[in-house]
Formats: sequence, C-alpha cells, structure tokens
Amino acid sequence: MSKMDSPIDLGRLSCRNRIVRSATHSFLGSQDGKITEAELAMYETLAKNEVGLIISGHCCVARGGRANEEQINVYDDSCIDGIRMAAERIHENGARFVVQLSHAGPRAIDTEDLADVTARPLKKGRNAREMTVEEIHAVEKAFVEAAVRVKSAGADGVQLHAAHSYLLSRFLDPTFNQRTDEYGGSREGRFRIVEEIIRGIQEACGEDFPVLVKINCDSKTDDEAYEHDLVYMLSRTKKLKIALVELSGVAFLDEPRDKHVYYFERISRLRRVVEQPMSLVGGVRSLEDIDKVLTDGIDMVSMSRAFVCEPDIIKKLKNGEKSQCLSCNRCFVIAHLHPGMRCVRQRKLLKK
Repeated sequence: MSKMDSPIDLGRLSCRNRIVRSATHSFLGSQDGKITEAELAMYETLAKNEVGLIISGHCCVARGGRANEEQINVYDDSCIDGIRMAAERIHENGARFVVQLSHAGPRAIDTEDLADVTARPLKKGRNAREMTVEEIHAVEKAFVEAAVRVKSAGADGVQLHAAHSYLLSRFLDPTFNQRTDEYGGSREGRFRIVEEIIRGIQEACGEDFPVLVKINCDSKTDDEAYEHDLVYMLSRTKKLKIALVELSGVAFLDEPRDKHVYYFERISRLRRVVEQPMSLVGGVRSLEDIDKVLTDGIDMVSMSRAFVCEPDIIKKLKNGEKSQCLSCNRCFVIAHLHPGMRCVRQRKLLKK
C-alpha cells in the first residue's frame, strides 16, 4: 500500500488517506453567496474519487470582505443549510470536510471603504486606509462567529486563510505589515491576530473542534528572515494544537509550467525543525510527486488545479496515468467566459 493511502489522525480529525483537496474557488456559488447544487455535486464527485480531506473554497466571514461575486458567505445563519448539505454528501462518501474562512481585506469587491493592515495605494488609483484596532477586533469576532456557524452545520473543522495576500496573510508578512502597535513590528505582533482568532474559535467551539491554517512559506521582503519567523509561527500553531498547517507561496501562479512540487525544500526544512503536522500545496502532478513529499516526512499532500482538471486524478495516478493539468491558470478566468466550465480541457472536449 502506498503511503498516500495510509490513514492519518490530526487530533480529532481522522482522514482515510493523505490527500487534501486544497481550498479552491469554484465559481459555482450563487450571486447571493449560497452553495448551489452544482457546487454540492462537485464536492460529492471529489469525495467519491478517494480524496481524504476536502477544504471548501474561501468563504467570506464579514460584509465588506468578499473577494469574488460567487464566494460563499458565512457571515450570517443563511449559510448553514448549504454547509450542512455539503458536509452530508462528503461524509456519505468517506471524506472529511473543512470550511476555509477568509476576509479579502483591501482586495474586497463589496465595499469602497478599503482598509489594509497599513495604509497604502492600491491598483486602479484606489487607496486603502489603515485598519483601527477596533476594526481588527471586529474581524476577529467575525472569524469566530463564522466558525460557530460552520460547526453547527456539521463541518469537521475550519481553516484560516492566512495566505495569498488576503487579510490575515498581510498581517503576517512584513511586505504589507508596517504597523507599530501590538499588531505589527515583531513576529509576535504580526502573528497576534491569527493567534487571537484561533483562541477565540477554541473558546467558542471547544478545543476538540479542529482548526487548520493556510500560510505562505515565503515572502517578497527579506525572505530569509521570513523563514526564521515561520519557525516561530509554526511553534505557536503547534502549541495552540492546530490540526494541520498547509503551506503555499506568494507567487505560485508564476511558477514555470514544467516545475513540480513548489516550495519542497523550504517546507522540508520547516517540518524537520517543528513537529507541527503540515501539508504542501503547489505543483503536485504525479504519483512520484506525492511519494516525494510523504517519504520526506511531510504529513499530507494538497492539490487544487489538478482536481479542477480531473476530479478523479487520484484514481488515474494509481492506474499509471499522468495528470492532464497544464498549470495554465486559465481555471481562474474561464468560468467568467464560459459559465459552468472550470478548465480549458473541458472546452476543448466540447469542441470535438
């Protein structure tokens, strides 16, 4: 049996194998932020095709924090029925379901009052002001309340989205965080908002409700120093009993198409220093890639675009087939051009 197929217990989160469907915006939600039948069917298909842990696309925790028109909202109780149906379909097919919680920060599309960690100019002539401490506390409360809703709906846990230039990641990264108060400066200050959210969720949901974190493993500002900061942050997540830290990167979309297993060397080093359960996401396209990660001692392997291209990719890899994913990143735009489609290969098939 491949190590990929071995079960893993992440605290109270028990998964049938080591494969994670990383959080992926599906473009299948409704315009009012609800889970649709198309999205439920997507989750069901993934669960039927041997995925161990499915993490939802990023769900918005507060008004004024939406990143996409079709993004699922979890800032009021109207989300509960959709989350419950998704959890039921996924559980019926043997997988676990974790909901990713996110706030877009200055990338929000549903407000003109854009706030960032530190005041700065944005694209298209727009500007963001600096968040107040009171606003930071309001965001923390929104994450906690969203976690309570998600738990009541039957999800197996939540993941905090602290990567990819969304709000929480901007606090962690000195590229964005030049604050001089308790939420900036030192690594302890930059990590404070994430730690306070974690503690708030544990207090509201119980320490046995799994919390995961997604974080960038690199930075555009003094990357070597950031790696040292990560050792501290991961030591804090371990002490806080975080079930799994999923490590991505700031520029995964810019990686060459023929490159595999992004960030492997850095994540391997971090895993040797801190015994915090971790998963690597980025450029995993083959059974060899999966074996490389797991044999090195990294606990799980996450994939995103490969599952958009082929929801049954795990079965295909086991049968000796290769991933058809081109790493072309068109899955980020094709849904707007051709609603209902998620991969350029789907369009090519329809043309035949």
